[in-house]
Amino acid sequence: MATAITAASKSAPPAAASGDSLVLSVPEQRVLAALSKRPLGLYPVASVALAADVSPSEAAVALDYLLEEGLVACEDETVPSRPVRRESVWTLATSAWWRVPEVLRRTQLPAVPAGPMPQELPERFRHLFWWGDTCLYRLPRDAALVAEQILMSGDVTSWGWALQTLPSAALKRVAETPHLPEDRCLMIRDALTSRTGGTG
Repeated sequence: MATAITAASKSAPPAAASGDSLVLSVPEQRVLAALSKRPLGLYPVASVALAADVSPSEAAVALDYLLEEGLVACEDETVPSRPVRRESVWTLATSAWWRVPEVLRRTQLPAVPAGPMPQELPERFRHLFWWGDTCLYRLPRDAALVAEQILMSGDVTSWGWALQTLPSAALKRVAETPHLPEDRCLMIRDALTSRTGGTG
């Protein structure tokens, strides 16, 4: 199912710009909405699919089309991990805010329930806790400490895990710390709202 929206194309001649009709499918609209809530982008494609609540194949097709239309961008970036590696990071293009503002405002994404929480910090995040023995940490007991350290890091992938998995009370506590960057506070607020279906 596709929805027709009117949008001015960057490459279109001025006389025709106001009459251009850009057709976006539901997966494409959801991908745009998901990326609009994640200013630092998402990787890999599977993460985009999860955030947009579409299948990985739908996300891949949508991203290809949106990239061709100039509504998203894709850059190879070095991401924090062990070992350090490069990933194709997908972000919302600035032009999307003025070309398809109604899609970004009106597209509703489904509520995201908190994921299952392990009792120990997953191995893939232990490089962020370089100062001590992470085997001593226990969840949910140390959830606030874990959330703060992860959200203060530059590891975008780990942010998603923390926001989807750690208890709401721990996230609220971290959001109240004065040194947490404002964009992280907004992400926590969005995550908590998503857990309540937009009512919290």
